[in-house]
Order: sequence, then structure tokens, then C-alpha cells
Amino acid sequence: MFTQSLLLILLLSSVKSFAQGTSEASLAAPSSSEDKLGQPSNGDDDVIYVIGSQEKAFYTPGSAHFIDQKELKKFNYEDVNRILDKVPGVYIQEEDGLGLRPNIGVRGAHPVRSKKITIMEDGILMGPAPYSAPAAYYFPSTNRMSSMEVFKGPSSVKYGPNSVGGAINMVTKLLDGPQETQVEMSGGTFNQAVLLNRGSLGNFSWLVQASRKEGDLLRSLPSGEDVDFEQNDFLVKLGQKLPGYNQRLEFKFSFADEDSDETYLGTSTADFNNDAFTRYAASQDDNLQWQRYAIQGSYSIKPASWIKAKSTVYHHQMRRNWVKFNNLFNRQDFRTALNNDVDPDNIIGLLRGDRDSRDDTERLRIGSNDRTFFSQGVQSQVDLSLNTGPIAHELQIGLRLHRDQVARNHTEQAATMVDGELIYDEVFLETTSKNKDRSEAIALFLEDEIITGNLTTKIGARVEQVDHRRDPRGIGQNPVIETNTERVFVPGIGFNYSVNNDLVLLGGVNKGITLVGPGQSEAIENEVAINYEAGFRLKAPFYMEAIAFYSDYKNLKGSCTFAEGCDESQLDVEFNGGAGEIFGLESIASHEFAVGAFRFPVRLGYTFTVARFNTSFANSNPAWGPTEENNIIRAGDPMPYVPQNQISFGTGVSFRKFAMDINMLWKDQVADQSVAEGRRLIPSYGVVDTAFSYQYNQKGRAFLRVNNILDNTYLVGLRPFGLRPGSPRTIVAGFNQTF
Repeated sequence: MFTQSLLLILLLSSVKSFAQGTSEASLAAPSSSEDKLGQPSNGDDDVIYVIGSQEKAFYTPGSAHFIDQKELKKFNYEDVNRILDKVPGVYIQEEDGLGLRPNIGVRGAHPVRSKKITIMEDGILMGPAPYSAPAAYYFPSTNRMSSMEVFKGPSSVKYGPNSVGGAINMVTKLLDGPQETQVEMSGGTFNQAVLLNRGSLGNFSWLVQASRKEGDLLRSLPSGEDVDFEQNDFLVKLGQKLPGYNQRLEFKFSFADEDSDETYLGTSTADFNNDAFTRYAASQDDNLQWQRYAIQGSYSIKPASWIKAKSTVYHHQMRRNWVKFNNLFNRQDFRTALNNDVDPDNIIGLLRGDRDSRDDTERLRIGSNDRTFFSQGVQSQVDLSLNTGPIAHELQIGLRLHRDQVARNHTEQAATMVDGELIYDEVFLETTSKNKDRSEAIALFLEDEIITGNLTTKIGARVEQVDHRRDPRGIGQNPVIETNTERVFVPGIGFNYSVNNDLVLLGGVNKGITLVGPGQSEAIENEVAINYEAGFRLKAPFYMEAIAFYSDYKNLKGSCTFAEGCDESQLDVEFNGGAGEIFGLESIASHEFAVGAFRFPVRLGYTFTVARFNTSFANSNPAWGPTEENNIIRAGDPMPYVPQNQISFGTGVSFRKFAMDINMLWKDQVADQSVAEGRRLIPSYGVVDTAFSYQYNQKGRAFLRVNNILDNTYLVGLRPFGLRPGSPRTIVAGFNQTF
């Protein structure tokens, strides 16, 4: 398939020839310093952006949010959950309290493992295998980001494969900038060190960044044994400007790894209420290790002010192995014991390590989920700015040729609990899953922003063909290689009307989709929704945005992961859920008050969401609730882990070299499952963070951050088994110095 990449070379060659032979006077364009509607341009580097600035986000047809470097530095958050919690319409299901494995949902899409959104870094798909295995067990370090962009509704049409909720793009530190060396060090609850060097020599430029983060996990074993984590992240970017036509070559290499003693095993309600941050002895050997490297090369050209193009070749590879408590032999009732405190056989005592295993049925299954991934491809985009009399066009044409793969080799070993220690059976080792999924995709998008006076209309569509293949790799009798092909068309239209310089009206409609993965039953259908939105943005006398949205799901689709409580026999199996609907309101208001040299920023965000099934059916998906006979999902039942109300509030004060910021988040209660039988509600909770900074010299800043300053203990999840807490109070202090 990748022989078709030759088409990209021909495409770029034709663009160059076209630029040489066309008179610029015949296709006048905005100047290089200003974009349409007077928005500031980012120059050649904005080819990696989708929005590029808060100003552009204001005029974008459809819902889009831009988080700039200044906002990222206010709190120096290492946890991307806390960054995205400020964006209306984004829902986070906290898992480990540190943001090691974010669960992100947009506009009611189920947040577990961020499977229903498209996640990109510098405009390139970032997931380990976004088509074959979209569950995102990797997320880049926040300190390598210079900005973040969030898209919903028509703004997300051109991004795939899964964009039923929206898309997120993270922009790494830019090559273009002052020659400098930055050192950032912090310590406290956990320690972090970041070193960055950026410079240039003639037309050659470079950026090198290295970071390390380490500390104790937030829950402790009864033995007192250390449970900790460490992450390393390295980023190298090289750039070379070429003579003529504003040409540039860029190379990007990154490596990251993690070693963390993290577990999926929670606690009973009684133990959570007694000490939410305890861990059971059954999880004493739980450990996740992963390594990921990525290499990218890109070529960009801007032969004239009205045309530019960029092509990127990328290859990402990841290996992960999560050793963790999976189950008990022949016993399933430990889940009931954990979640409902119904424990006549004292199974919880066994998990705690308070008593020994009594027989073979009380042996523990310790699983090793070993997976290797790769994701590679070629992605090209051509941007054209064309004026044809009173109508201007901002045209984008994009093509992506992509291949990814996941190879699973899951095993389970038997262990007996003796005196609070796990004693392993050296004979028993069972292979529970061994397969290889591969996907090859061709994606083409076309988008045209049509500017006529004060009206901007964006019309776009994405076309994809995806060929899936599952190879059982010898597990079971007479293994059969399964293949399936999907062809999808994803259109959308949005508008932005400038009533005046300070007020715009916006709206749109688009198709959202989540693809069926490899190896699924022929009965499984794509998740398809028709999404509508309408609202306004206001710049003065204060900033305000309010957007109402409605998503009409023709088919809700669920998929099983271990994180949702599914066993090995159901991992990555997908399920149809019939019709559903998600609707609500996203709003945000902000202003900065000034009193002399004092500045008082204020921000308030509110999201209202209703997410529910519209069809009644017998449930077969453990992620939605029990699957035994007569467990029915009925029309009106809620989708799990989507709060109806969510509020974010920020304020603070700055005076000359000193600044203090406060961020508060409150989330409404959520349902742990859709099925009414056994449904539990996770209570609402609020968290307050505060940050202080002092600019001790022109290029140096000291900071102190306290997360959850009130030390509120709150519950964030009941899956896969047991109660798990959010982050307790954490304190980090440090400095950032530029030389």
C-alpha cells in the first residue's frame, strides 16, 4: 500500500511547479503579517497548528479552544487531566491521581482510555495503534507542550479515525525561538527535572529537551513496601531552511519510558472509608513498564503567500507489559465483595493478605499483558488562500496513508497468598490471549473556509478506507485469519458570523464516527452520530462563550477493556448499543480586572450534559453493567461516567513580580454503569488547587503549587474492581531559569 506514497512526492512537485507558473496577482491573498479578518498569522510554523492562537479560535467556525503557553505555565501541571478539566465540554475520568493514563471524553463520549477521540501531537496521530487498538495507554509529558488545541463539532471533521466526540492536538516546543538554555527543577510530593536547549547556526536550528519525573504513588501497601513510579522523556527537533520558496526540512525524535507499580485493584467501601489510600497485598507485584520511541521527518514549502504545503513521514513504536492482579481461580464474587461489601467467605481478607489461601479456588491469577505496537505513515497537507472577487477561500487538502498494528501476548500465572506474600506456582502458566491486529488506512480530507463579508462558512469532509486484519497466531483450534474493510464518509458544515468586532455567532452540523476495530463480529456497526451546535462568542466588555450541542446517535458502540472490568475472553470485543442522544450546554466567561499595578483574572466555565440510551436491549457489554439474564438497558438509562453538571472556576492576583492563582473544579455525581440493577452513583466532589510564583530575575521564576489544598478525599471510580480515590493534597515547589 505504501508504494502509493510516491503520489505525495508528485503532489508536492506539482504544487511547486504550479507556484512557479502562476501569477500571484491573479490570486491575491492576505499579507504575511495578517490572516483573514485581521487575525495575526503564525508564519511558516503554523503548518503544525490547527488553530494557532486564541484569536483564531475566536473566529473559527465551530467549537475550538486554544490553551497557550502562558496558561500552561500558571500551574505547571504535570497532570494533563487538570489542564483539560478547564475546557468546557471535556470530561476526565481520573484513575491514578497523577495523570499517568488519562481518560478523556468530549461531549459525552465515554472517556475510558480516550478511545472515542482523536489525539494528535503536532498534527500527527499519537496513539500506539490508533486504528487497531485506539485505547491510549500512552500520553506525552506535559512539559514538552507549548500549547494545546481542542476541537468539537464541525471543527473535528477532518480528524480521524475516531472523532465522534472531537479531537485534541498537542503542540511541542517550537524550533523557532531565542537561543537559550532552560533548566526547571521541582520537588515535593514528587520530583521533576527538565532541561531544554534551543539554538540556531545559520539556517540550521535545533531543540533538545530531556525530563525526568519520579515519586511515590498515592496509595501504599500494608507491608510498607515502596510503590513508586518514574518517567523519562526525551525530545530532539532539528530544522534546516533550504534556499528558495521558503522550504524547510525538519526532523523530530522522541523517546519515553515509564516504570510504575500501578494497579487496577481498588478496595472495599469499608476500607475506602477507613483509609482511601491503602492497597491490598494482592497487588504487591503489580507493575507497568513501557517504552516508546517516535521518529518523524517533514518537508514544508511556501512558494508564495497564498500557498503552502507540508508532508510528514512518521514511525512510532511502543512496547508495554502490565503485570497485575487479574482474578481469583473459579471465583467471581470478589467484585461483589469489593463493590457491595457482601463477603460471607472473607474474600477481602484474602486480598488484603490478612489470611492465607485455603484451597486451589483461592489461588490468585496474576496476569502479564504484554503488547507491542507500531504506527506509521505519510501525511500531507496543502493550504491555499484564494481571493475570487468578493469571496475568499481558505482551502485545505490533506492525505494520510497509515498502517498500525498491535500484537498481544497475554499470560496468567497462579499465586497463593501465604502470610501476606504471593507465592507463585512455577508450573502453572497459561496463555490467555495471543493475536495480532493490523490496520491499513487511506484518509483524504477536503475543507474550504469561504469568507464573504462578515460570514465565514467552513465546508469539509473526510473519506477513509480501512482494511483490518486479525491473526489469531495459533491460539485455539484451526485459527482463521479474519479480515474486514470499512469505507466511511464524514461530512460537516459550520459557520461563524461577525455581528461586529466583539460578537460572533456560530453553528454547524457534522457527522461523528467511531470505527469498528479488527476481528469483530459482522453484526457490529460503526458508531455514528449527527452532531449539531449553535452559540456565540463575545470579546468585550468581557470574554464569553456559550454553545448548545445535540448529538443524535444512530448506534452507540461500546468496547471492552480490562480497565472497565472485562476479563480476558472479552478484551477488545465491541458491542452495539442502539440509538442514543447526548445534549447540553458549554459555556465559559473570563475577564481581567485592573486596579493600579494589581491584576485580578477571573474565569468561570460550566458544562451541562445529558447522555442517555434511547433504545431498550439486553446488555452484553460488561462496561455498561451486569450481563446476566434479565439485565436490561432501558431507554433513558445514563451512559457511564458522564457528569450532568461540571463547573470550573479560576481567579487570582498578580502584582509586579508576584502572582497567585486559584483553580477550582466541581463535578456532579456520575453513574458507574448503565444497567439499573446494581447501579452505583459516584458522589459529586470539588477540588481546589493553588499556585504561587515569583519572578526573581528577568529570566528566572520560582513557583509553589498545592493540588487539592483542602485535602478532600473523593471517589473517582469503581472499575475494574473496587473503589479508587482521586489525588490527595500534593505539594510541589521549584524554579525555572533561562540562560
